[in-house]
Amino acid sequence: MMFNVAGLLEVVGWALDVFQVLGRNPEFFERSEVVDLLCCVPYQLLARAFTSLLGSLRFRLATHVE
Repeated sequence: MMFNVAGLLEVVGWALDVFQVLGRNPEFFERSEVVDLLCCVPYQLLARAFTSLLGSLRFRLATHVE
């Protein structure tokens, strides 16, 4: 399925404005900040978890090698 990126960002921006007004948020977020939160943060958290998992596996394997 193909998405029009400009259209998607426009909908995200519109929804962001509506939710911030409804939530009476005193500090408005920029569209780029919201896109970063929605798209980039989950991948960064997955990368951290994967790195931690690999580190613990390497430690366990190194302790059992004779």
